[in-house]
Amino acid sequence: MNLLNPRLRRFYRKDLSMFRSILCFFLAFSCLAFAGCGQQSSPSEKEYERIVVISDLHYPSKTVDAAKRQAIIDNKVKARDEINGWSDVDLKVFPGDMVEMQGSMKQMEEAKQFIDGFTGEKAYLAGNHELFYKEELKNGKPVMADPALRKAHEENYEKVFGPLHSTKKLGQYLLIFLSPEDTEGKFPVAMSKEEMEWLRKTLKENSQTPTLIFYHAPLSDTMIPYNDKIGNPRNFAQPAGDIDLILLTSPQVKLWVSGHTHTPPTQPTFANEVNYYHGKILDVYNPTWDGKQVWSNSIYLYKDKIVIKTFDHKKGEWMENLTRTVTL
Repeated sequence: MNLLNPRLRRFYRKDLSMFRSILCFFLAFSCLAFAGCGQQSSPSEKEYERIVVISDLHYPSKTVDAAKRQAIIDNKVKARDEINGWSDVDLKVFPGDMVEMQGSMKQMEEAKQFIDGFTGEKAYLAGNHELFYKEELKNGKPVMADPALRKAHEENYEKVFGPLHSTKKLGQYLLIFLSPEDTEGKFPVAMSKEEMEWLRKTLKENSQTPTLIFYHAPLSDTMIPYNDKIGNPRNFAQPAGDIDLILLTSPQVKLWVSGHTHTPPTQPTFANEVNYYHGKILDVYNPTWDGKQVWSNSIYLYKDKIVIKTFDHKKGEWMENLTRTVTL
């Protein structure tokens, strides 16, 4: 039996409706308040695949000063934990120079142990510091290894991280991962002839598939030089002429994702029209994690476009002025 008279029932229903409205508003506000800054949307609502690029990790750190070194390591741990909190990430890519300085098995295993702390799926490619140098320093700097040792480094790398070059499909996109596999030449970031032939064949077989290429070094002439080292051929993907012929006959390649130069977002060349190789392929520069602060790029793969965003892990916010879009 309903003990409330009609007038009281009307007030009760009115109060209940107001309570429900307040509860819904509170729940919606709570979701916004506790969502991470790097988060875009819940995975079930996604219209994209998201890649986070973690370049030039140099773990633990090339810095020798104890206090500075520890601060840099702490920044890396903080950024790693922050990225692990982004639930919409499909893949984390490490485009080389993961080791502190040289490609010894010990340094590779130490870097891999830290990287294993990143959750989710990961992809790797080698840089010059994994493959190119002797295992001892001279006056605090690395020295070029002979071909036999460089080959040994490649074998060690594959034991710890996997293949030196590989592919992966992500949504409608093809991802190609390449390493500087040349063991004979003088350039620290050069592909081998066999690797370039594999790349040529892979692109030909996927000529209709929008493609991203990940390589440790950037493409030539895609940067405004901001110091004497940046313009050196040792800092661009080699052999430049052969790579040029492959790319100019592969219009499906939309991005070349690189590290190596440690270019920070504070440099005007970081997100600039000059980054377009022959005006067609966007070279996405990625900063090192081995500095005073950490930034990371996220690449969002939509059906009709690619969006690149840069996150400042020190401030905990996006650098919106650096957002770039490539339409398909």
